[in-house]
Amino acid sequence: GGSRSPSGSLKFFVCHLQSAALTAKRAMSLLAAAARGVARRPPAVPAMAIAKRGLGETTVGPPLGDLAGNWKLAVEFFTKSPISYKEFRQRCVSLRIFVFAGVCSGCTLSLFLDPPKSSYWVRMSPSYCLPTIRDAFFGSRPPIFLTDKVERATDVPDVVKQLVTTRRLAGAGSDSEDDEH
Repeated sequence: GGSRSPSGSLKFFVCHLQSAALTAKRAMSLLAAAARGVARRPPAVPAMAIAKRGLGETTVGPPLGDLAGNWKLAVEFFTKSPISYKEFRQRCVSLRIFVFAGVCSGCTLSLFLDPPKSSYWVRMSPSYCLPTIRDAFFGSRPPIFLTDKVERATDVPDVVKQLVTTRRLAGAGSDSEDDEH
């Protein structure tokens, strides 16, 4: 017969496995025996060997790289009414390419024109990358924080002492109202 019942196929498979195991000169694994049995078994229904399932996933529109063809369909999304679901779906697929490019470009432009104020962004932004590479090859700029003690010409403890005791600095002139009138 051309067609077998499921239980008949199972009996055939088990019987074939048993006969293969008995006649083999060396021991085979169960997986190898099962593979050998399936390879020799003819298809249950001959039509299933040539059948093709139509799942609706075939490509009907232009390929992804054809921007001119996809642009035409993307414009038709807004100008013409689709006749079928496949036509609507293809227009959505074509429009998706340009919407993705537009959203990515808009986000990038927004970050470029108005970057976040966080210190993380300052350190990790693309504009910080070039100075970092330059500093790696040609030396760094002076550090932000002081590395040595700063020597000043003004004696700060003496200035504080003068302001606390006399409320004036010696040799700074008078700023009282009596001198102006």
